[in-house]
Amino acid sequence: MAKSKIIKDLANGEVDTITALKRAKVLVSDLENDGILRWLDYEISGYPEGVAIPSYRKTHGILMGSYFRGSMATHMTWNHVSIPLGKMPDDIKELLLSVEFHESVEALRKLAQTSQDSGNQLGKTIPADLFSAIATYNDDPYMIITSARVVVGEHIISNIFSVIENKLLDMLMILEKEFGCLDELDIDITTKSKEEIEAINNRILVLVYNDNSVSIGDGNKIKGTTIASEIK
Repeated sequence: MAKSKIIKDLANGEVDTITALKRAKVLVSDLENDGILRWLDYEISGYPEGVAIPSYRKTHGILMGSYFRGSMATHMTWNHVSIPLGKMPDDIKELLLSVEFHESVEALRKLAQTSQDSGNQLGKTIPADLFSAIATYNDDPYMIITSARVVVGEHIISNIFSVIENKLLDMLMILEKEFGCLDELDIDITTKSKEEIEAINNRILVLVYNDNSVSIGDGNKIKGTTIASEIK
């Protein structure tokens, strides 16, 4: 069977990710599966605060910034360098260096373009009220951090798009196999029994939610960890 044009367009890079997501939403709407529609909606509109995000939208970066050691009169200064973490416990380090992307795919695309145009690295800014806590793990009372930011490579956003598009391709190929050509953005679920529809939904759910690594970031905030309590 010849492949549906919407599949070929996505595979050949002739349609953007947001359009492919919207087409998939129209196609699966008749399946009436909240889990599938929720994933599509989150990728289209962004993941709200407090909602667990998939692992492909999570990464770890490097703590960069500026600091000096010594007194105000006599000191050495380091600018825009990797900030040492000293004896920081692994669990706190994990939270500190984790970076999540909750933005919609369209916002992610613009974020990547803005980063490329401006030369600013992607990542997250560390609040100033955590600087002294970070410094204490270096056993140096004279270390003063003046700025800090966790930065990540630009490739992370490309990776996010690659995962989303691959999931969409798998989803569309399942639908095409079960319902035929998809180019009219319509599927006839009356040709399938209730059990068959349930099986199709389950197959799609597995490929959409096939990462069970929800961990860092699911409601966790740096200010709720030991690192925050130590600055009090």
